[in-house]
Amino acid sequence: MTTERFKVASSDGVEISVQKAGSGPALLLVHGALFNGTLSWGAVLPKLAEHFTVYVMDRRGRAPSGDAKEYSLSKEADDISSVVGAIGDPVIVLAHSYGALAALDALDRLKNVSRLILYEPPVALKPGDPTIAANLERALEANDRAEVVTIFLRDQIGAPPDRIEKLKSLPIWPTVLEIASTLPRETRSVNSYRSSAERLANWKIPTTLLLGSVTVGMLQDAAFFVRDAIPGCRLVMLEGQGHGAMLDAPEFFVNKVLEIAQ
Repeated sequence: MTTERFKVASSDGVEISVQKAGSGPALLLVHGALFNGTLSWGAVLPKLAEHFTVYVMDRRGRAPSGDAKEYSLSKEADDISSVVGAIGDPVIVLAHSYGALAALDALDRLKNVSRLILYEPPVALKPGDPTIAANLERALEANDRAEVVTIFLRDQIGAPPDRIEKLKSLPIWPTVLEIASTLPRETRSVNSYRSSAERLANWKIPTTLLLGSVTVGMLQDAAFFVRDAIPGCRLVMLEGQGHGAMLDAPEFFVNKVLEIAQ
């Protein structure tokens, strides 16, 4: 599989790096928190590239993309909009977790999108715990990136201790530590973000929600909220999966995307 990279300047001048592979209709992949484009989508990229021209963006704060001192979810939404605009062709946007939240925030800015696929956007229907972001910020100020990741997974995500320890033993751990500086601000955004059902009711692009059958709690509630708020939104259940089907069951995940994108 041949790949190439290019950069797109966002509205505030930050350069967003995009990897391009394959041929066919345009498909933009937007990753969530904790990972970058390669870690999030690497297992499914080769198969997707057999059917699409796939664009994998690295969200701001992850090399080789740039970053800025001032941060907001709206800037992330601008990043997605800028990349969509640079692609030019009608594009399917597949966004996961925090990337899906940013895509929701970009609804009034997305042009030339033929379909939106949102995989478990973390839309908080009630205020989140503000102490989590504060604890993350203190750990980052102390330059204890391992503690940043641990707090994020344990307190924000609710991951069990064995899953956290397993991640620390994987080859991707050093990359996760590099990305850790983005976790406090993204956690604060999730825990303070409020999505308006009235605003979502104006969305006209065909939209599909992906929800893992074993996903519970806030992510499950958010999926049903978004499904009900966006007119004609379809919910597709990923049987036997949770929040990371593209990592845990890549072939299954690709087949689901192909079904949706037809």
